[in-house]
Amino acid sequence: MSNPLYGQNKADTAIDRGKSSAIILDAATELTASQSGTTVLMNVAAVELTLPSAAAGLQFRVILGIDATAGMTVVAASGECFFGQVRVTSTTADQMEVQDLDYATAVATPGSYDNFDFVSNSATLGGTSGDYVVFTAVDDKAWCASCLLTSVNSNPGTIASINAG
Repeated sequence: MSNPLYGQNKADTAIDRGKSSAIILDAATELTASQSGTTVLMNVAAVELTLPSAAAGLQFRVILGIDATAGMTVVAASGECFFGQVRVTSTTADQMEVQDLDYATAVATPGSYDNFDFVSNSATLGGTSGDYVVFTAVDDKAWCASCLLTSVNSNPGTIASINAG
């Protein structure tokens, strides 16, 4: 069989599926830059995941496998930070709250925004089974967090998922 049009498949009949893998996290883990593109299933109620030093284009998808009842944390490298919009919706009431943290604010004081925390029953966090966050490094200082979080608390407010570690 020949290559498809435009040369997108250089291996003839083989399909290039791209780089992706998955990690089931059940203990504290430090990711490496070579693991960029990995999906991480956080599958224990209290665990810490440390991202590698930020470099533009690195990306990790974090999925919660269970409710974060004891607290789960994603940590940026020293001197780095998170920014983005964190939307937390209640699973028990028609309520939603947003933490809106812009890039300039986060990089001005990175130590104030170097943790991303999850707790499912918190009014200020969120983190139930099936929630996810995609962390994308935009440069060597900051990770943009794009997420969907829920809380079993009926009235989420003053969201502080991105905070000081």
